[in-house]
Amino acid sequence: MTLDFDIITIGAGLVGLTTALACAHKGASVGLLDAVEPAKADDGRASAVAASSYAMFEHLGIAAMLKGHVQPITDMLIADGAVGDVSPLTLHFDSADLGGPTGYMVENNQLRSALLQKVRDSKNITLLAPVNIQDTVRNAKGVSVTLEDKTVLRASLLVAADGRNSSLRQKAGIDVQCFGYDQKAVVTTFKHELPHDGVAHQIFFAGGPLALLPLTHQRCSIVWSDTARAIDAAMQLDEAAFTAELSRRIGGFLGEISLCAPRQAFPLSLQMADRYTDQRLVLVGDTAHAIHPIAGQGLNMGLRDAAALADVIAESRSVGLDLGGAAIGDYEAWRNFDNKMLGVTTDMLNRLFSNNIAPIRHARRLGLAAANRFKPAQTFFIKEAAGETGTLPSLLRK
Repeated sequence: MTLDFDIITIGAGLVGLTTALACAHKGASVGLLDAVEPAKADDGRASAVAASSYAMFEHLGIAAMLKGHVQPITDMLIADGAVGDVSPLTLHFDSADLGGPTGYMVENNQLRSALLQKVRDSKNITLLAPVNIQDTVRNAKGVSVTLEDKTVLRASLLVAADGRNSSLRQKAGIDVQCFGYDQKAVVTTFKHELPHDGVAHQIFFAGGPLALLPLTHQRCSIVWSDTARAIDAAMQLDEAAFTAELSRRIGGFLGEISLCAPRQAFPLSLQMADRYTDQRLVLVGDTAHAIHPIAGQGLNMGLRDAAALADVIAESRSVGLDLGGAAIGDYEAWRNFDNKMLGVTTDMLNRLFSNNIAPIRHARRLGLAAANRFKPAQTFFIKEAAGETGTLPSLLRK
């Protein structure tokens, strides 16, 4: 059996699903493949979806499906601290300055479920999962993917969304620059006694930042980054001891807390592909880039990739160009520079804040306080957090 599409996307994670939906929204037919059944994936993490990224979910009809599962981020508070001593000199972002939330917290399982349902409902997308891919061929004529059952899929363009260890990227000979941090992150969710009021907190400790991200039903997701040794030790603590240490770092402003999800630990690194395209191939999401979670922008980078590619596809279709031809260079130029700049910025922030050198710590605190009093700086940072700077793809515009 032979199936023909405009685009074949390999990888049905959050970015792969969104890429398929965004391109289908622009009129392209998409074959979406994965080695596992997406519905069976279980991810206890939550994601901060920037305001511009959420605008895309509204355009694609995803936002309505997430009703009741999304917590708007109405305020952001950034502080420098030591355990048991958080500096009062903080940087504060009020979403009123933006005219709406800076972002929205949603649990990954809920987001995946909504995206998957929308994919299954789309007439322009054919989801094949789980499947075993036997071979992929890219040449001047097009793309062909042969499955284990001998089904052949043909298209003009292949989209690699198969993660940071992408076999498609490796097969294309695209090198990556990878810088490992001596850090890991613990991710979990806890219930708390006092309301969070939609405020996201980022507290910088010597070993790394602790992000407290508001969820629905009086819960918070945490991303606690620290040295690999410290995180390994924290993961060895029983639940009571871990909760006590977390409470000590938070400082008690949320009252009594209790874990309501398993703890997961991940090594942290910065990884950037040298280029995002090859013959009839584009990279999106973690296949192209992976950054430190310090700014909560990892998923949003991938969502921007999806929206930018959809615009390039739409433009090519409108003038009858080959979807896998020279036009994919526009995607490369649009996304590679932006993503590398964000990667460098998060790397610098992590290096600046993840140390306990007294003069630097003092300067950090004064810098946060100064930025808090300087309205243009606040406006710039809040627009960055909301993903509303630079040239936005059409799906990211409200």
